[in-house]
Amino acid sequence: MAIRKTNRANLHRFEQIEVVFFDVGGTLVYSELGHLDLLHQALVVIGYKVTRDKVLAANDLARRAVARRRRRHAARMNTGAASRMWLDHLAEALDLDLRGDDLQRELTLGICEIETRSAEILDPDAHELLSVLRDRGFRLGVISNWGTDLPAYLTSFGLVEYFDTIIASEAVGSSKPHREIFLRGLTALDCRPDQAVHVGDDYWADVVGAREIGIHPVLIDRDREDVHADCTTITSLGELAELLPGQAASRVDNSAKRRRP
Repeated sequence: MAIRKTNRANLHRFEQIEVVFFDVGGTLVYSELGHLDLLHQALVVIGYKVTRDKVLAANDLARRAVARRRRRHAARMNTGAASRMWLDHLAEALDLDLRGDDLQRELTLGICEIETRSAEILDPDAHELLSVLRDRGFRLGVISNWGTDLPAYLTSFGLVEYFDTIIASEAVGSSKPHREIFLRGLTALDCRPDQAVHVGDDYWADVVGAREIGIHPVLIDRDREDVHADCTTITSLGELAELLPGQAASRVDNSAKRRRP
């Protein structure tokens, strides 16, 4: 059982969930590259000549800086501030000329490009998990930084039929972690933020973005990097079924019983 022990006390937060949103690249479909390799290759794609070892060292420095700040100023250190601080320290350690939102945007585009051309693997738990969640009464959606071909891409893996809405960043003109793309998903399924979970592999885009708008984030960390201890983390997609038992299905069943003559 791989759900992080530090998160078990927070499982009650998922009792009222009605909607589950999924990221695509790195979540439902992924490459064999880990987060550090994606970060390194994304930096290379956007024009920086940096080695993997240098990126590893810079990432560790940035993480430690954020951790120190969190310990001293936990009450004032929300996830948005933490993500900006990590990015600023990373840019400083690597002597990057891009900073802030500009760097975040370019990194997101670089990662998408890498994932698009890398060998793609459908998560072996995807079909069973999505089917189970639908059977339990959850409504499902996709919120992903992707092109307008996202529905066709999901169709190629036999996934499109599971989803009630599919939100691609290029189609709506907004990308994670910005709130507008999450609002599109909530509006499409007529759902409050506290009734939704968003599952993704990118802490900065998926966890920070979802949390800032009030959606419950779940980080999938297949490589067990354990970078962030402040969010619910799973190491395989199938573990999501344990976090989301049959409450939604129970409400559907009870509603159906009340409608019977």
